[in-house]
Amino acid sequence: MDTSKRLKKSGVASKRSKAIWERFEKEWEEENLPGTSSGVDQQASSYGNVQPDAVEVADIPMESEAADYVSDDDEDADCSVLEDDWSEGELEDEVNEDEYFDADEAPEGNAYASRLRIWALTHKITHSALSDLLVLTRETTNISLPRCAKTLLKTPKQVERHFTAVGEGQLWYQGIQSTLQQYYRSVPPVIRLIEANIAVDGLPMHNSGPTQLWPILMHIVNLPALPIMVLGVFCGATKPSCLEGFLRPLVDDINRVLVQGIDVNGIIIDFRLKAIVADTPARAFIKGVTYPPGLEACIKCKIVGSHDGTKTIYEGTAEVRTDKEFRNGDYVKHQKYYTPLLDIDEVDIVTQTTIADDLHLFALGIEKKLLKGFTTGALHPFPKWSKQEQLEISNILVRIEYPSEIHRKPRALKYLGFWKGSELSAFLYHVSIPLLKNRISDLAYEHHKLFFIAVNLFSSRLFEKYWKYAGQLLEQFVLEYSTVYSRTHLTINVHNLLHVAADVENFGPLPFLSTYRIEDKLGFMKNLARTGHRTLNQIVCRLIELTQLEAADARKKDDTVYPSLKVKKDEVILLVKPKFMLRKGNRNGWFLTQEDQIVRYCTAEKSSGSYFIEGRFLKEKQLTFSQPCSSAIIYNFTARVEDLSQEIVRVELKEIKCKLVAVSLDQGNTFYFSPLLHTLES
Repeated sequence: MDTSKRLKKSGVASKRSKAIWERFEKEWEEENLPGTSSGVDQQASSYGNVQPDAVEVADIPMESEAADYVSDDDEDADCSVLEDDWSEGELEDEVNEDEYFDADEAPEGNAYASRLRIWALTHKITHSALSDLLVLTRETTNISLPRCAKTLLKTPKQVERHFTAVGEGQLWYQGIQSTLQQYYRSVPPVIRLIEANIAVDGLPMHNSGPTQLWPILMHIVNLPALPIMVLGVFCGATKPSCLEGFLRPLVDDINRVLVQGIDVNGIIIDFRLKAIVADTPARAFIKGVTYPPGLEACIKCKIVGSHDGTKTIYEGTAEVRTDKEFRNGDYVKHQKYYTPLLDIDEVDIVTQTTIADDLHLFALGIEKKLLKGFTTGALHPFPKWSKQEQLEISNILVRIEYPSEIHRKPRALKYLGFWKGSELSAFLYHVSIPLLKNRISDLAYEHHKLFFIAVNLFSSRLFEKYWKYAGQLLEQFVLEYSTVYSRTHLTINVHNLLHVAADVENFGPLPFLSTYRIEDKLGFMKNLARTGHRTLNQIVCRLIELTQLEAADARKKDDTVYPSLKVKKDEVILLVKPKFMLRKGNRNGWFLTQEDQIVRYCTAEKSSGSYFIEGRFLKEKQLTFSQPCSSAIIYNFTARVEDLSQEIVRVELKEIKCKLVAVSLDQGNTFYFSPLLHTLES
């Protein structure tokens, strides 16, 4: 269908004609009729009297040139027609909204408009709903606003001009420097060295279609409070068929900033690539190596797997791979095709591609496999729990109350297939040890403790002196795996545990390599597309709009001062720091002192500039286990409520070591205590 017919069928032609005619009449009236220009002058003067916007919206720089924004001089288009929330029938004849979009001048100096913009972006208000609100506001108030949501949100037009064809899909890449310039457009950076992990992953966009999204993300590890940043996005019906086209812009960009640094507001910031982070399939794809369950699929060592029925198992250990041998192409059966990642200067392709991922390896990999084995028999011949046992365990799980900092409540075992990574992680750290005792064989329980202790030790720099020991525990866990269960279950995930210690030694504790925030960002990006049409255009437009929220000067700031006291009814709540709260009750009241004394919070007060907590201490506590090491090493204890003293002790805030998670399996008589790891001070 040619353009003219599409315009007529969609109704855009008649609406544009009407808009042009109305504009012509307005201009004629202003030139020929007296007194008609006063309203225009008055409106213009109202802009000049308003203070500058509290949140400045700068142009979004692209890799080669600035993005084109809607024209400030054109009249409003009919946004109800050009909206991107189309029905399926309308999509067939959609007119290119970027090409035909006109808009009012955006009210840069209008403080209300600025706050409305932030509100709309924060709450994901659709363009059609926002446009209706703008029109309603204009008609019923004297507030100066545009008619169209795209003008208010600074939606870019013709973003496809910045797309590059890659195979059967398209790539949008804005670059490291442009991304950081946008983030720090009004506020100078506080550091002079950026240490970043680069993450690549793929995800399906729709259940009813083949469209895939492959974002390239950057996690600045030495500024953990910063958001995960989007460097580029590939969108296509399959994963990128041309790895060169997909990764080459990233590789060239990294090499450029490694040499030249990053120019942010005239300040040169050095850049260092820490690690390349991805899950198992994505790692194999971007490195050009064998996918599991290939016989030589391990990216860290030269182990050769073997077939056991329909499975590939990896027994034993092998010599580690090296960057030099990889670059020489010595691994003929491991390397499948060339990867542009080899062209990154100063990168060790073996060492800096990590596998120590607390989400995919520990939670979704090992712990979920074990739980599925206990519930469904997936670890055959290891016996599974009976229906009665599973019901009993489920009843215990749903009664457990995690602290407020853990957002997901435990669910019954019948929903195990739907448990998120964070649920599995919370189970591993805080529930598995007390709950599994006497519910699996002694051999399996002692075996699981090896995994549990190692993961705890690797999760905080406070335990750095035990990291070598933790690596030995994982080696023992892998060695005994076939004895406890069966050699048929020695999958690539089990084998990869042998390489966790090296990753942690090189890059820091597990939170530094975690992909939880990256997965959250991927899910967020997936929801940016409101229809299945022109997916990449929608995502890029939303990302550019949202830079107004994620900029250093525009992000929603927590105005809470830490530490501080908050009074709610007759209760005093102590806010120690972000994601660390103490209040009355078993859920949020337990903490550990520097002398390893367990105290339950009662109240707090500020005196002479210091904060003091009043609480009751446990007169007795027991080790949760003593083999293969004392549970006190990782601050795990067991105690009875009847041993809680009636005496009130006074503890200064600086004497707190960490908050404790208190888990009871007998309705509050006995508690198992484990540290809330992010509250530990190293």
